[in-house]
Amino acid sequence: MKMLDKINDFYKTHKHIWVAIVYFMLYLPWYFGIQQRNPSGFFDMNIALDHMIPFVPGFILIYMYWFLFVFGTGLFTFLENKEEFYKFCLIMFGGMTVCLIIFTIFPTTFNYRPDILTGNALERFFLHLVYGVDKPTNVFPSIHVYNSIGCAIILTHSEKFKNSKFMFIFAWLSAILITLSTMYVKQHSVMDAVAAIIIAIVFYYVTYGPFDRYRQSKKKS
Repeated sequence: MKMLDKINDFYKTHKHIWVAIVYFMLYLPWYFGIQQRNPSGFFDMNIALDHMIPFVPGFILIYMYWFLFVFGTGLFTFLENKEEFYKFCLIMFGGMTVCLIIFTIFPTTFNYRPDILTGNALERFFLHLVYGVDKPTNVFPSIHVYNSIGCAIILTHSEKFKNSKFMFIFAWLSAILITLSTMYVKQHSVMDAVAAIIIAIVFYYVTYGPFDRYRQSKKKS
């Protein structure tokens, strides 16, 4: 009973988890649904600059690090500060929804993966895993890039870390390396990353402008 009481008490103080639960109930069927489309008529995002970027198998480890970076940022805001968790959700889910809308009306592809995978055993394992699970479609904008930038914004604006030089370097270095990894493992075009950056800038101003003012006024009322 004590364990159940602790769980119940935790839920009472962390009811804001409903935002993420409801969103992913909508996001996952939408995302995986449009992934089933025939890519034969999709727009190829390849540009000349993409051919100048080599395939570097070691970057798959940074690409996989994205999962820890995003989950860790979300968990931190969820446990640390409800207001910051709401901002995390607005940036993450808002931008991801914009990406889904673009995927739906403007389906894209970027299929320039190497025929022969190089690298060590661990790198090849993750490359096979990513290439097998993630089809080279619906790439513009890159959610991988968008979410890493969003996490960097959230962490560097957190009340706990906003004056931390270490966190500033850690967060933005993580975002930059993850962005580069999407291109070095041939998951995304340069244009996919550029589009993600533009959307992230828009949601940065929305989150720390109108939304922040709205939440502050609600707390005062």
